[in-house]
Amino acid sequence: MNKKCVMVLGCYARWIVGVVGFACVSLGAADAQQAPAQTPQFEVSGTYSYVRANAANSDGGYNLNGGSASFAYNFSDRFAVVADGGIYRFGGLPSGIDSTMYTYLFGPRYNFRKVSRVIPFAEVLLGGGRLNASSGGISAGENGFSMAIGGGLDWPLRHRFSIRLIEADYLLTRFDRVTGTSATQNDVRISAGLVFRFGSK
Repeated sequence: MNKKCVMVLGCYARWIVGVVGFACVSLGAADAQQAPAQTPQFEVSGTYSYVRANAANSDGGYNLNGGSASFAYNFSDRFAVVADGGIYRFGGLPSGIDSTMYTYLFGPRYNFRKVSRVIPFAEVLLGGGRLNASSGGISAGENGFSMAIGGGLDWPLRHRFSIRLIEADYLLTRFDRVTGTSATQNDVRISAGLVFRFGSK
């Protein structure tokens, strides 16, 4: 990873940690006297996702819009394991070119359920990704490593239903350049949507 990528990674990571950390501290102080939220055994989410992708072979970037879904199994009120999948379509490409990115990630999540009105969480997910592109009837694709580090805020409205107010992740992907050389992309993913909760611990 070159010096520029390290600097970008550091900026994204500090921004995400700062936003989520500030929200956790503020909300925790405001709701310190409240009872903890009930813990579901399973959580299934569906969200709209925006990705700002840093191109590997240029100084520019791309905007991607799409969706992501996740399944979480809660081992306790704090710890869960998560499976996360996403589909994101590139925007702003030249006419006749179509490209889509897929991610499939797995890993642990830590929930802060002592806060009752909202539930902050942090997670580290590892897995893979796929990049597909087509132009003039010719299609190509490649697979690569992918990782997401970040967190978010869930707002429980009812026992079985929550709103994911925001999820902010540093999204790292490793897709080769058009020359075939290895490259790392430092991206940001912002998501919001719905969470359905089943069972109880």
